[in-house]
Amino acid sequence: MERTRRLFFALDVSTPENAQAKAEIIRLKHTLSPLGQPVLDDNLHLTLAFLGDVSQGAYSSLCHAADKIDASVFSLRTGSIGYFNKPKILWLGIHPSRELERLAESLNTLSHAVLGTDKEGIPDSPRFLPHISLLRQVEPSAINTISDAYKEGMSSSLTVQRFGLYQSAPHPTHKGVQYTCLNTWPLSVARPTPKSDFPSYSLKDDHEL
Repeated sequence: MERTRRLFFALDVSTPENAQAKAEIIRLKHTLSPLGQPVLDDNLHLTLAFLGDVSQGAYSSLCHAADKIDASVFSLRTGSIGYFNKPKILWLGIHPSRELERLAESLNTLSHAVLGTDKEGIPDSPRFLPHISLLRQVEPSAINTISDAYKEGMSSSLTVQRFGLYQSAPHPTHKGVQYTCLNTWPLSVARPTPKSDFPSYSLKDDHEL
């Protein structure tokens, strides 16, 4: 049987430009940690497209397809606390961003084309909800113990300069999972608006017309 790896496209919050935001997220996670099992600091991320088990050949095809993604650097802002009942995950939400939606949609579309799977998670679907998981194994009853101040989450700015393809595998300590970045793609810097080719005129020039 061909070897596969469990993969997903995501944004990493551990990049240098987001050091302050990551520190704030970690502080919030630590404050809420009595409610469940905290996600490892190095595992904090925002999933763009979950791919499932992928073969080596499909991995290479995904990388070639991702090379063609055309997106510019953009910013995000974190929001309020949320909860997924079935997997019992407490998460930090992200304010709506059209740039984020376009990037996620592009990655979901190319993943569907390469893997031939359903386009699950495309932003136009209610299944796509950008978030950063903070705690696992949180019981529903614990949600009522969170104060309104913490339910409001936090407002931190994240700069998105790249996206990556990650592998999820059992952690070497056999406690939880470990996420490993296999490849990254930089986003382009938006080009400044070009200046007009027409000459400018001084007030004196206008008077002389």
